[in-house]
Amino acid sequence: MQRVSDLAGAITEIGFSCTGCGGCCSGDEEASRVIISPPEIREILSATGMERDDIAAPYPEFIDSADDSRFTFAWCLRMKDERCIFLSSDKRCTMYQARPWICRTYPFALEGGELVVSDCPGLGGVITDADARSLATALLRREEAEEREEQAIRKIFSKSSIPAGKTVVFDSQGMWSIHG
Repeated sequence: MQRVSDLAGAITEIGFSCTGCGGCCSGDEEASRVIISPPEIREILSATGMERDDIAAPYPEFIDSADDSRFTFAWCLRMKDERCIFLSSDKRCTMYQARPWICRTYPFALEGGELVVSDCPGLGGVITDADARSLATALLRREEAEEREEQAIRKIFSKSSIPAGKTVVFDSQGMWSIHG
């Protein structure tokens, strides 16, 4: 519980109140990239009724192998016209209840256990103690989920052999062959 209290205190000190500007959901793809895990993909699919290929794209940084195979280690939410496909014209998330961890905790993240803050117009805003604690708890859950995903990917990757000439994505559920 001390970790939650410490994070909540830091968040309160920084301050945050979402302005609803949609800036975190739009812009350059690299700056606005949202990495999603298989459990998050399943939750989004359940909430939207969409197909996997409609929402998830391979993380665009591939590693090339000597046998002309390529691989990457994650999925990202698809974007269209430099905005998340779930950002409505009135700058609201159309799958808010099923949004990924990164969206739930933005502009905050934990890197190496340290709180990292992204640039956001909502920084400095008033945040209640309850909202700061909720955000701190979400950050810790996100960190745990990301660690589980990474461990599972390492295990699968270490036991896999990429077919020559294929492009694949590794995630916690396996190795997925993709076109391109």
